[in-house]
Amino acid sequence: MCVESSRRELNSLMDKVFGEYYHFRHHGVEKRSLSGHRGTHVRLQSEQQVVWAEQQVVKSRRKRDVFKDPTDPEFPKQWYLSNPTNQDLNTKEAWAKGFTGRGVVVTILDDGIEKDHPDLRRNYDPEASYDVNDGDADPQPRYTQRNENRHGTRCAGEVAAAANNGVCGVGVAYNSKIG
Repeated sequence: MCVESSRRELNSLMDKVFGEYYHFRHHGVEKRSLSGHRGTHVRLQSEQQVVWAEQQVVKSRRKRDVFKDPTDPEFPKQWYLSNPTNQDLNTKEAWAKGFTGRGVVVTILDDGIEKDHPDLRRNYDPEASYDVNDGDADPQPRYTQRNENRHGTRCAGEVAAAANNGVCGVGVAYNSKIG
């Protein structure tokens, strides 16, 4: 509960949300105010009995785009992402809801990642990369005649290969960052 000075300032308790969480309305603040009213917020937080306070703010909303299948040439062959018999990972449904990996960083611990690969270049994050074999920040795999150091790049592609760039396939979280 707030002490008397905060009660006068806030003027009315709207309701108890749950537990010890309360919703107050400040009559000096317009219902849809775009300003932060920092002074009121600071005074409220300085009260001894107030543990936490947050002002509700107007948030902008945007309509999600209509989902279309990725245009990458190998996408139709990625049966685990899209299978007509519904034995897939339901990625298209997740993508349609906006779950594309945006804001997620994934690090692959393997034999290296071709950071300049056309399907990975856009999503490569050097801060998430370290070469354990050579002890440096460059995750570029060592190439051999048998071409056996491709697994890390393949794993990274399954996670974060860019969508709709006309190269290979698409990653499960095609907007995530990879290292």
